[in-house]
Amino acid sequence: MEIRIQKPTSADFPFIEWLWADKATTEVLGGPFTFPEEMRADWLKSKNLTANAYFIIKKGSESVGEVSFRDFEKGTAWLNIKVAARFRGQQIAQKAMQLFLDFFQNECAGIVMLDEVRQENKAGIAFLLKFGFKIIEEREQTVLLKWIKAAGKEESNE
Repeated sequence: MEIRIQKPTSADFPFIEWLWADKATTEVLGGPFTFPEEMRADWLKSKNLTANAYFIIKKGSESVGEVSFRDFEKGTAWLNIKVAARFRGQQIAQKAMQLFLDFFQNECAGIVMLDEVRQENKAGIAFLLKFGFKIIEEREQTVLLKWIKAAGKEESNE
């Protein structure tokens, strides 16, 4: 199965709108979310700034999810990853995450990735832990996780 990540274009807007509105995909994330037409052009421009990176996750030629970071500053950024509910369980998120972390480290000189996940999103927390993230703070409704690029071959977070 070929998994890749690609920069979005305006042709991806219908998929993004569907993904954000899909209750099965976003419910555990606090969604569904809207993607108003009047915001789309500015949103797309913002994803080409160095502080933000956004990719569509592709399985072959089909769009199946998204992965991004925001607020990149001094080597640190905030993660977002979601795979459409109907495509979960196929190792897509794992492959996309590896591609994305490679991009983050090698193309952006990224060092630290943070993510704040809702407490009830047990699968999301488990996914990040398997990927080397560490829980750094448990809040009332969320868990804050942190991944740190290791100096060597593999990631090790202390």
